[in-house]
Amino acid sequence: METETILSLRHQLKEAENERRKAAQYGLHLLESQSEVQNQLDQTRRELTEKTEVMF
Repeated sequence: METETILSLRHQLKEAENERRKAAQYGLHLLESQSEVQNQLDQTRRELTEKTEVMF
């Protein structure tokens, strides 16, 4: 009985750790994606500013 409880708790802990790891990886992926989008936005702004300055 006690052994089953320990095994069950270990299994639950392992599942929780796996879920936490997946969430951390997903969060990292979101941060990287956000950074890429921000870089693209900055580049587009620079290009638009340059084009606007040339027109005037």
